[in-house]
Amino acid sequence: MKSQNLIPNPGFEFSLKPVKSRFSGNIDWATPWFPAGKGSPDLISNSEVPYGKQKAAQGNQFAGIVLYDQDNAEFREYLEVKLIRALRPDEKICLKLKVSAADRCRYFTDALGFALSQDSLLSSSWAVIRREPELNTRQFDAISDTSEAWKLLEFNYTARGGEKYLTIGNFKNDASTGLLGNFKEAYLKIAYLYIDDLFLGPCQAEESSVNEVQPIQENLPGGEELPASKLHIPNVVTPNGDGFNDVFFIYGLPRYARLTIYDQKGKKVFFTNNYRNDWDGSGLVSGNYRYELALPDGNIISGPVDVLNRKHK
Repeated sequence: MKSQNLIPNPGFEFSLKPVKSRFSGNIDWATPWFPAGKGSPDLISNSEVPYGKQKAAQGNQFAGIVLYDQDNAEFREYLEVKLIRALRPDEKICLKLKVSAADRCRYFTDALGFALSQDSLLSSSWAVIRREPELNTRQFDAISDTSEAWKLLEFNYTARGGEKYLTIGNFKNDASTGLLGNFKEAYLKIAYLYIDDLFLGPCQAEESSVNEVQPIQENLPGGEELPASKLHIPNVVTPNGDGFNDVFFIYGLPRYARLTIYDQKGKKVFFTNNYRNDWDGSGLVSGNYRYELALPDGNIISGPVDVLNRKHK
């Protein structure tokens, strides 16, 4: 029996727009992933790869982040996502992901950390997030394979309970970041890492569950409406006009679905009998809310959604 992957969109395959620029920085398009700091991790397609040659571990898209920048002290990029559910106390969890180093960058590093937290680590700074991550790659074991093959990283973790967010990046300052030089011709003074194919769940999970991707289609005019089990519902809205997660966009949304949004006290703050993917959370303060989506077939789906009024950089 396959175990549930607690990371939504684990292969970055579902995106709001086609990825066209190799220097996109558009990780927000791979909803519900978002940048935890002011730095902008890249959403990368197979046809446009920054800083080297690489193909997705599966599918057509993957992510890339800067872990170190020689010319910009303490500059970092962080990937963050809200888990499908909070971890339970003493729950035994495995984290798996595939990584590859960019070959046109001057440095490799061992400084890759994974924070599992109850609250988002969202920051408005370019700098290091000052937090000790729950999991780290091994010291002096820099990720330096620049071939198009992917390296599988695996970690075991016993949950404290209540962890709801996964944040990925370098949590060390520059002085503590271990570096290994790339002796190939490398013009960029950075350490840059490709990331794909993540899994977080019970340790007995089958390997196939790490790579499993459920295809999801947008409900654009003429598009296919999907059953409740395959809807892709975001858990964050950032109504700041930057084009990323500006609206509560549900992939495969059928017509005449009823959407209700509640605040933390259970007060109804939004309601419509025929949701058209147009609620943007405007007028609400940043915080935690809850949605209830009633589908025409009688299914009711509910869950958390965060409204984050972030300033457009």
